[in-house]
Amino acid sequence: MGNMVKITDVAKAAGVSPSTVSHALNGNRPISQKTKDRVLAVVDRLGYQPNTNARALKSKHSGIIGFFASDITELFVTQIIRGVEKITGAQGLHLLFASGVEFDYDLHKALLFLQRRNIDGIIVSYEISHKHGIVDLQDIDLPIVTINRDISESITSVMPDDFNGGYTAALHLIGKGARKLAVIAGPKDRFASNERLEGFKKGVSDSGLKPDNVRVFFGDFYFSSGYDCAEKLLHAYPDINGLFCANDHMAAGAIDYARRHHIDVPEKLKVIGYDNREFSEFWPTPISTFSQPLQAMGETSAELLLSLIHEKTIPENKILMKSSLIQRHSSE
Repeated sequence: MGNMVKITDVAKAAGVSPSTVSHALNGNRPISQKTKDRVLAVVDRLGYQPNTNARALKSKHSGIIGFFASDITELFVTQIIRGVEKITGAQGLHLLFASGVEFDYDLHKALLFLQRRNIDGIIVSYEISHKHGIVDLQDIDLPIVTINRDISESITSVMPDDFNGGYTAALHLIGKGARKLAVIAGPKDRFASNERLEGFKKGVSDSGLKPDNVRVFFGDFYFSSGYDCAEKLLHAYPDINGLFCANDHMAAGAIDYARRHHIDVPEKLKVIGYDNREFSEFWPTPISTFSQPLQAMGETSAELLLSLIHEKTIPENKILMKSSLIQRHSSE
């Protein structure tokens, strides 16, 4: 009977997907011990025998790594790719790219395209704006590493430590003498924006100030919202002297509003942004900001993926990487 039982039969009986059964048997991706025990119990009860010939064929690696990003020409992504290529190139491996633009931001369609190209694993690089939604990566029966998005405990991810960035921003502004603090955050549904805001509040609290006194306005990561939020903020609270913006575009908009209304930056208002966009150094008032470890994130994601492909142990499933503060004139 054993050979008549299919992997789909095991999956149905265990209440999991076929790929989860596969992960439980071959260890290509970590799953909870409880799920693994349930699957193995069903395997024993049904007498399921994996197709060893198929497994042997699959163990022959193609030397090709899939890479998905919504726009592979975007500056952030090119830096990540540079890091990935540093690792894969040294191993004699090749990258196969799929862009969200090419697939009308349908991540599932793009991943199926990559999966059908005999690749060994996939790196999925999410951008901050998240033009593509979350899809069920559990059903992709390949090693996967995500960048900039923590999908689940069973998917390995490389994340920027946005909480620490917000925390450091608070300490920096307070260290420069600012006590009346405000934040122009990004959209409420963006993970990076929320982490930066919460980190900022923790930094305020740890500095002995009241985080409830921090004035918070929500923008959309664009220049115009930085300008508009600064207008509302400084009209309602003209004594604000320290402003953290969740990205450089909004920081530039806030600084532009201040300049047009004769509010001296940094004498009267110290401003700090995030992401170290290419224009931030050359803005009329150069913007203090945070540089994300993009190339290092690419290198780390490639190293983790290669470990998963070769069934080696990895230190942990979620890797946080800290950004670096770059102090410029806007917060002196």
